Amino acid sequence: MSGFALSIVLSAALLHAGWNYLAKKSRCKIVFLWLSLGVSLIFYFPMLISCYRAMTISPRGWICIFTSGLFHAFYFWCLGNAYEHGDLSLVYPLARGFGPLLVPLLAFWFIHEQLYFLGMLGIAFILFGIYTIHLKTFSNRALIEPFLLFRGRASIWALCTGVTIAGYSIVDKIGVSLVSPPVYIYLMILISWLSLAPYFILTKRRWFKEEWKINKGKMLVVGFLDIFTYLMILFALQVSKVSYVVAVREVSIVFSSLFGIIRLGDRHGAQRLSGALIIAVGVFLIGLSR
Repeated sequence: MSGFALSIVLSAALLHAGWNYLAKKSRCKIVFLWLSLGVSLIFYFPMLISCYRAMTISPRGWICIFTSGLFHAFYFWCLGNAYEHGDLSLVYPLARGFGPLLVPLLAFWFIHEQLYFLGMLGIAFILFGIYTIHLKTFSNRALIEPFLLFRGRASIWALCTGVTIAGYSIVDKIGVSLVSPPVYIYLMILISWLSLAPYFILTKRRWFKEEWKINKGKMLVVGFLDIFTYLMILFALQVSKVSYVVAVREVSIVFSSLFGIIRLGDRHGAQRLSGALIIAVGVFLIGLSR
């Protein structure tokens, strides 16, 4: 992965962890995320208009847009439910960590990407760092505790989120080679938002006014960052392997852990910071790979 691509993905990781922190602090997480998507569509409509010359999309491009839109709809649905039931320091690492576990296999099977040794070693370091972040202590008895976390509702929703991340990562790698990234991400988000609209209008409408009144400032920030950060990732996907991009992006787990420790008062700081260091080593190894 080139230094340019690495810097883009790391910046996107920091901003992504930031908007997830804001989403976690909202009242009704699912409604907050859906309304923020609507804000994104308003913010970035001028971008779509400015890219009208790139609006010619092939049938394969439309398939990728619709498929990714549905994956993202499930992503926001699962993420919102996960944050309703679990802490940021639990949900975020599980959700963002499960994707890199699946993406190399899916990339090998479906788009025939070859992984180099340093890249694979970096992915392994990142996954081990995610495991370490889940430790409560460094005792022998605590070594199996991260695996026990998979039984909770928050963990199940977080793992489902990870599955959607793996799914849309593979689809988007193909999609950005067929469609201009700004056009691709806007239409994908639009389809995602419209797919979720009937449910929210019919069952969550009473939350709209209250959530907007309390968190409209945060929604404006998240609405901007949601598309902006993923647009950065889509550009990185054009110049680097999907497995490497998705893995490096998981350094956002480091940032989310720091947010949890510093801003939310999460416990087990030594384990969180140790895991963050291991993840940083993994990012360095991926940066050295070709």
